[in-house]
Amino acid sequence: MRKLIALFLIAALGFVVFKIFFDEGRPHDPKVFGPPEKTQWKPVGARAAGPHGYDVIPEPDTFSAIHVGVVNSDNVWVAAAPMFELDWVAEPSYFVGNGPTFDNEGNLYFSPRFYHGERVVLVSLDARTGERRWAIPADSDRESSSPAFVLNDPENPGDQIIYIVSYTRAMALRPDGSAIWSTATGLSLPPLEPGKNPTSQLHSFNYHPATDSLVTVSKAGELFAFSRENGERIAPVGQLPGAPAVSGTGASVPWFVVDRVDPLMDAAFGKTQGGLSLFSSAINYIYGGGGVVTNYFSIAPDSSRIYIAATAEDAEDGTADGKSELGAIYALDLLPDGNGVLEFQIRNRATFQGGTGSTPALSADGSRVYVSDNLGNVIALDSELNEVWRVNVGEPLVGSISVSPDNHELYAVTRSDVLKLVDNGDTGALEWTANLTGFDGYANVDKQSNALTATVTANGVVIGIGGGKTLLGANLMLHVGMGLLDRETGELRYFAEGREDSLAMSTVARDGSIYVAHSPIRRAVGKAMYPDLTPDLTGGIARYKPIRLDLLARDAICAAEARGANASTLNQTTEVAAINTDIRQVRVLIEQARDAITKAVRDGDMNAEDAGALRNLLAQSTLELTPADLDGAATELAAACAVFATELSAPTLASQRARTLQKGVTIQ
Repeated sequence: MRKLIALFLIAALGFVVFKIFFDEGRPHDPKVFGPPEKTQWKPVGARAAGPHGYDVIPEPDTFSAIHVGVVNSDNVWVAAAPMFELDWVAEPSYFVGNGPTFDNEGNLYFSPRFYHGERVVLVSLDARTGERRWAIPADSDRESSSPAFVLNDPENPGDQIIYIVSYTRAMALRPDGSAIWSTATGLSLPPLEPGKNPTSQLHSFNYHPATDSLVTVSKAGELFAFSRENGERIAPVGQLPGAPAVSGTGASVPWFVVDRVDPLMDAAFGKTQGGLSLFSSAINYIYGGGGVVTNYFSIAPDSSRIYIAATAEDAEDGTADGKSELGAIYALDLLPDGNGVLEFQIRNRATFQGGTGSTPALSADGSRVYVSDNLGNVIALDSELNEVWRVNVGEPLVGSISVSPDNHELYAVTRSDVLKLVDNGDTGALEWTANLTGFDGYANVDKQSNALTATVTANGVVIGIGGGKTLLGANLMLHVGMGLLDRETGELRYFAEGREDSLAMSTVARDGSIYVAHSPIRRAVGKAMYPDLTPDLTGGIARYKPIRLDLLARDAICAAEARGANASTLNQTTEVAAINTDIRQVRVLIEQARDAITKAVRDGDMNAEDAGALRNLLAQSTLELTPADLDGAATELAAACAVFATELSAPTLASQRARTLQKGVTIQ
């Protein structure tokens, strides 16, 4: 028996060596993606919508928070570019673990965590060019900041304010980088313990409407509330009862991989504050290990209830060892304690097997809470945290669940797949698994898999795809790119190769551009094992810019038409919140279409005559965008959408490809 085992191990090792060093792969003949047809997906029935206003909370037309907005839906109202290409990579020295956020002036904000050189807590870029606008220096070499959180300024309609928080300081900034207020949190950074990563990290702000405050939580489960107006703490520090998490997946990485990857990551980005290699630390973090709270949290805008996914108390897993193998989700309110002092009060909680690194995502009306565990379950709960259903998708999720307000659609991502589920009320159902074909024909790609969270848009689902070599069942990522899925079928409408891996989000801006924060972990493994088959690691922010702007105008207009037509069939008494929200989204889509038409004419993708006809139809439909006149608005939008059924004056695919190849990618 021992001889058989030894022979098996030798054979397995020989296979690994062959695959890494001698496998030459297949001929390189990449699949070409042409202009995609218009999607047939449409909203049916009343959308999920609440009655809250938008004087402080921005409309979800882009990412004003790391998962779009306060409910963490990863759903935007705009159309993503149906065709796009990698444009530039900015600030490549920074490892960026969270996606960028945007204000309504088109400025981009990101907070780096690891760096070589300048230590900053926030960087602002021009979202079109990638040029740095300004940066906020760190108070110390140990200080790191949350991702930027953007709210409307109710005292100055049309303006917005950017908020960030570190363990020691909270700030409110204008888009030009000037401070409105800057206040100490009252906390001090604890002494560093060599070989350990500190839990002195605050997650991003979220907005609590009932108290007009900014709420945040630390990795250790501490809760904070700051006045939105002046930054003063309005409540004593709260505390979730969970213990530090232990990943329940049993996931591990072979030592020979860690020994190859850690030096690459150290050279590219440096070590963590605790002196650990970034790759080793990230493996545990990705699967929810080491902290009480390992991701962002949600607040229902209509009820102001706070939902945080964390861990259960220590002994609830059956062993009092200072750690928790149970996940938990908490529902909290921020209320007076009876003596006129606000305090965090836990109202409900639910536990489940397996830890979680998932941000709880809410339906737009706050009636549903969606979370995942480390055992592969998508779990739906009601607003009081009673479990309604769960669906096992076969392997752990690696990102938060994306929640559409339409058709009860949910999108989940594992390390392998992108999946669409439908919430049928008392049950959930898997509808499709995406067809990931972006790297078809690549010489060095044996396996393709999901690479990012899914972002739901008006014309599809934006995803990341990784391609590489298969080794012992794993995808050693060598290539990455972004794609747009059809919401109806899960087929890939379009795809473009990118530059770097990411742990962040598939971020979509108001003009349909796609942005990716570079945080190479998986491609670092591919680079370590196949050093000659993939580029060097890089950080920063990448932009994929829209091309064929006539098609972006088409998708925005036709999405507006489908939404307006559906809204016109709803009951104006019982579905008023849904109708009003539909009208808001149609306005956003019309504005996006107008901008795309202007750029399409400039780029030669549309002639002036077609553009003039479309502008007239959009102007007329805008005048009729009221609940009483939705039929008329839908008719005008249908006429505008029908314009694209005939051949517009647009460049051929060959001329478009030639124009793309001439430009290249800028790394700043």
